[in-house]
Amino acid sequence: MKLASKPGHCVPGELTNCRNRIAGLDVVKHPRRWDKPGAGCADTVSVMANHKSNGVKNRPEASRVRQAARELLAAVAEENEEGALSPKAYERSMREIERLRGQPLFYRGVSGGTGSGARVRLADGTTRIDFISGIGVYGFGHSDPDLLETAVIAAAGDAVYQGHLFPGAEYLKLSKALLRHAGKQMKHVWLSISGAMANENALKLILQKHAPADRVIVFEGAFAGRTLAMAELTDRPGYREGLPLRGNVLHVPFFDPNDPNSIERSVAALEAHLKRHPGRVAAMLFELVQGEGGFNTAPREFFVALMERCRSAKIAVWVDEVQTFARTGELFAYRTLDLEQYVDVATAGKALQGSAVVFRKAYKPRPGLIAGTFAGSTVGLAVGARIIERLESDGYLGAEGRIAVLGGRFERRLDALRKRLPDFIGESSGIGAMQAFIPFDGSEEIVAAIVHAAFEEGVMVFGTGSNPAKIRMLLPVNTTDEELEAGFTMLEKAIRRVAEERDLAG
Repeated sequence: MKLASKPGHCVPGELTNCRNRIAGLDVVKHPRRWDKPGAGCADTVSVMANHKSNGVKNRPEASRVRQAARELLAAVAEENEEGALSPKAYERSMREIERLRGQPLFYRGVSGGTGSGARVRLADGTTRIDFISGIGVYGFGHSDPDLLETAVIAAAGDAVYQGHLFPGAEYLKLSKALLRHAGKQMKHVWLSISGAMANENALKLILQKHAPADRVIVFEGAFAGRTLAMAELTDRPGYREGLPLRGNVLHVPFFDPNDPNSIERSVAALEAHLKRHPGRVAAMLFELVQGEGGFNTAPREFFVALMERCRSAKIAVWVDEVQTFARTGELFAYRTLDLEQYVDVATAGKALQGSAVVFRKAYKPRPGLIAGTFAGSTVGLAVGARIIERLESDGYLGAEGRIAVLGGRFERRLDALRKRLPDFIGESSGIGAMQAFIPFDGSEEIVAAIVHAAFEEGVMVFGTGSNPAKIRMLLPVNTTDEELEAGFTMLEKAIRRVAEERDLAG
């Protein structure tokens, strides 16, 4: 496709216009030459305050760019079909990855080629049904045509990455989309690369606001990320072995459905920390569905009791939505549970294709506190915004939305599996597109065996929690009935296989 027509002019032309219109911006053309001082691109962008249309429909140039993107993707898919590695080359590539990074691969596999929905293609030409989605990253599964077209157009733009110093149209669109769903109390958003970085920024906002208070309350079983500060907030000693600790983290029990006094017990623990450390507690960190802790859930009244006490004590209510984002029926789980009036700061990540922290005006930082070179890749920002559009326009959100329906379909299939294997399938937990269950006695050894057997049978799942450990699934939100049925068939084979190999009852 020919984009340039005159030497000496900047002509991303149709492609630039398409990117900006996809980002909800109007394009005003100002012809300028590069050989003049201060000259810029032939197309400059002006943001219209009341502009509501994304401007893509009925735009001939946008159609041409989309068609070019489709042709490129078709060519890549065709080449991938012809490029499967031989068994020896495939094994060699896995060993080389392990050698270079100094750690073994979790799954004995390397992705490669064009997938489809919940199905991922491996570099050896085989496929798996992916029910873990890169631990929640692939919200619409693999090789989604619309998202790949969006990515191709964004990739052909000005820069691979965007920074906070000089952001682009994609940065603006994603920021507006996040605040649109964050609730009216949230006034600001700061984009970043990883979920851990979003949580780092959240912690800095909170500590500056509440200085000199420096303690943070977390739930038992919490996970917050892999940086030094987040590793201390994470209630997994093995994840911080050999790291220095500041000793400023306090713990409260998470909800126990088997304890009728669970709410009172957790509130009492919170009260004890506040009494023991007056004026020193800055925040309480909430995972509304515990990720590494075991996909544990709690009723709204549990969170309300704790959040109300936090607000009366004037400490920040900080919600970590890195894993729950776009998986519980709303973009933010705190809105699924109708908790937005309590939340001061919240983070998002994974399915967002990047990360962000949203916060109330009162937590707006003083200059210099949060910054950073990168806000995100241009592709990640564009695709993240497009994912939110799809969730909005295609009926995924709400109590009767497609995410909630998917959760119900999963639970029915798990119930059917439990009836066939009553000694093998224990309690389940989760919501929407994030689900888990206890196999056998819930030992970590058994969970690991099932996860690896499932991969060999053709479906990718993951472990979570401890005492008991669980099988965890982060389903693509567009998982079909056929994919769900096929995945459960493979999972059942894996469970039966492990039971037979270990001579387990059933």
